[in-house]
Amino acid sequence: MKNAVLVLCFLLVTSLSFGSLSLGLISVAAQTESFSNTPLSGFVGIDVLGIDLRYDFDPLSFGIATPFLVFTLSEDTGVKPSFIIPGIAWYGYVGLKLDLDTFYVRGDIGHTFAFGEQSQLGFSPLRLGVGMNFSPGYYIELNVDPILQKFKETVGKIFDFEIGYRF
Repeated sequence: MKNAVLVLCFLLVTSLSFGSLSLGLISVAAQTESFSNTPLSGFVGIDVLGIDLRYDFDPLSFGIATPFLVFTLSEDTGVKPSFIIPGIAWYGYVGLKLDLDTFYVRGDIGHTFAFGEQSQLGFSPLRLGVGMNFSPGYYIELNVDPILQKFKETVGKIFDFEIGYRF
């Protein structure tokens, strides 16, 4: 067991020396009726705030994100914030990143999953976007996120904005 932990620690330190780990605050905004097939009268949009942990091993990018706050806007209830326990819902992804000095272009494909019966996730977003590197480790990104299962209905209706730091 000690040897396995030692090998894993060695692989982690080695891979971090060749790649970069980043932590970001992500905001996903969607103008949609519903991701599940539940009809919602007067539903206008949703905004999800979450934490995104990413590992870039140029040009590959791997990450996982979890939400912690959801804002819904509807004609029925107005703006309604809801706290989500981090770790209940997840978005895992793998993608590519092309550095163009200060700016970069990126794309990834992932899948959402959740623990518990109340959460109805299981869709696969395709994120395409641009980013900008600031002083040593800070970055911002803007992505468009169509969902593969409902591509025609979601293209151009879901966006995410992320601000983060690369270690």
